Amino acid sequence: MFNSRSGPRHATVLAALLAGLAAGCAHAPIPKYVAPTGPQAQLVMRGTVQPGETYGVYLFQDPLHCTGLQQVGIGIANKDPESTTIRTGLNTAEVFLTKTNRSICRVRWSFEPVAGHKYLVSASTTPNGCKAQILDATDPHKIVREPSSRRRDIGSQLCVPWAQTTTVADAESRMQTATESDLPIGIAPPSRSARTVPQVVEDDLADLKRK
Repeated sequence: MFNSRSGPRHATVLAALLAGLAAGCAHAPIPKYVAPTGPQAQLVMRGTVQPGETYGVYLFQDPLHCTGLQQVGIGIANKDPESTTIRTGLNTAEVFLTKTNRSICRVRWSFEPVAGHKYLVSASTTPNGCKAQILDATDPHKIVREPSSRRRDIGSQLCVPWAQTTTVADAESRMQTATESDLPIGIAPPSRSARTVPQVVEDDLADLKRK
């Protein structure tokens, strides 16, 4: 439920401001995302932000070159965007956050949705910036980082060339292999670190079960 400061009009103003910042003030407004026909996956968006902070989720029409930005949904504290459907195959998502001090940050991930699966864009602000990730939430009891995810923004590069990226699954596999190769013979490799598995609270599970 919206309070007097976070009513529908307030949310609309914030959405317009966020879209303007993401596109750049000199550019035309960002068009709304249109759900595809054909094979589809579901996209759920959840944000952990403070009152006065806003996050937006966008998809690119050209996911390989990060062009053709489209607005999927805008969220504020205690109000997430409606879920939608996305095409299968390569997608690139941008999560754009504005903080109460007017600072901004963005995170871009490419991933390859599978028909019938459910994906969760998880966004949150931190004391020094923000974080966002793509999760496979097809099984609400076993939500994991989407293995096909590739980070596309690094430093000042907003769209790292595809050949220079690596999937989360490949990165974790190489890390595990390196760990095992350093072990003396006869000692079992350590179990995968729990920190590679995102925390999921019961509220998240309840929301996903209802979708």
